[in-house]
Formats: sequence, structure tokens, C-alpha cells
Amino acid sequence: MSDPVLIFSADELWGGITQKILKRNSFEVLLVSKILGARDTVAKHAPSVVIPDTHGCFSEEINQIRNLCRTLEHSAVIVLGDPSIIDRFEGPGMRKELCLPDPLDPELIASKVREVFSSKASEKR
Repeated sequence: MSDPVLIFSADELWGGITQKILKRNSFEVLLVSKILGARDTVAKHAPSVVIPDTHGCFSEEINQIRNLCRTLEHSAVIVLGDPSIIDRFEGPGMRKELCLPDPLDPELIASKVREVFSSKASEKR
């Protein structure tokens, strides 16, 4: 079993599509639709990858997601959403190549998740 991947998506359809693609790629995936649920899930499962989908989020929710992402020292964060929203996530620990402006490209998301796990495996060696 692989380390968990957490998807936060206010749009359960988009989140569900991403979840299905990642499960097909043999990842353990947790999907939450509420920011408070994301906080609880992070605390309980310590996911290796967190994927916040900012599509359909209100400004205050985006601020909460951004603040949560800044606390994730041991998780890679792949932000999905409009480039103007993604810019709000810039800062220490955020890798620009993990910010994707097309939240409905699950194959690209799966390849980014594979890259994260590959780089973590390389670091362990």
C-alpha cells in the first residue's frame, strides 16, 4: 500500500474524477470536500501528497487552504486552479512546477504525483 494522497475539492465531481484516476494508478486516495475535513484528515493520516483544488472555492476558503498548505512540512502540495489563484500559494516550500492551472487533467495530476513519490524514493536512497 502506498502513502496516502489527500484531495481537497469543493466540487465532488472533479475531485471524484481525480480520485478515480489516482486509484487506477495504485495510489491510496482520500477525498474531502470541506476545509475542516481536510485539516482533520491531514492530522490523522499525514498524507505524502495534498492536492487542493481551488475551483469553486470562496476567497476565505482559499485563504484557509493556503494557510493549511504552508503548515505541511512533510507533504508535497499540488495546487489546482486558475493561475491568479495559484499565485496566492507562492512562498517557501511551494514548488511552482506543482501548481497546475488545469484542474481537470487527471492524467497530468497522476504524473505529478508519480514524480513526487519518485523523488521521495530517491531521497531515501
